[in-house]
Amino acid sequence: MTTYTNASLLQYYNMHRGTNKTSLTLPEVVSVGCTVIAVDVMPKSITPLHWNDGFTDISINGVQYISYPGFMDNGFPNITEQKNITNDGITFTLSGIEQDNMVLALDGAYQNAKVNFMLVILNPADNSVLEYQTMYSGYVDYVSASANNQHDSIKNELEININSIWKKLDNDPKTLAANSVHQSMHPGDNFFSLLGILHAEQTWKYKS
Repeated sequence: MTTYTNASLLQYYNMHRGTNKTSLTLPEVVSVGCTVIAVDVMPKSITPLHWNDGFTDISINGVQYISYPGFMDNGFPNITEQKNITNDGITFTLSGIEQDNMVLALDGAYQNAKVNFMLVILNPADNSVLEYQTMYSGYVDYVSASANNQHDSIKNELEININSIWKKLDNDPKTLAANSVHQSMHPGDNFFSLLGILHAEQTWKYKS
């Protein structure tokens, strides 16, 4: 299990928990709020977008991730390796979207854009990035908008639905080989037994 020994992390944790630890596990780091989720949205034809769900902007490898606090409405799906591949997806909502981004989204600019979600560990002393790792990758399935400009209830939101990385299998079914055929040429090689069949009830959709 990965452990963390950054002095600022240890001081912050020990101050809040009344302990005297010399190393921390990831759950312990997460438990004191020293992490954020960062998101890359990489459309095919326009400039990539970068967000994080913290209260301030952060920088990762020179890329600025704009703050959108609390945009994750639900957690990451449980991803398991099994014979029937299901397309586990996630949905998140962005509030206060600029008008130009809203127009681009509803015009289909983000359709099939690659999306990466990263868990980012921050230094509690200066909010700098200590470490990050990709937790989930997928593709934009559809985007829907919700707007209300009434003076007593102003709302401007984008809901983005993300298909899992297994979307690639649905795009290229001709590359899938039956396990029995593969075994006839390569006895004992169970690689294609992991693929099995695509989920029969999965449908792909796009809203604009």
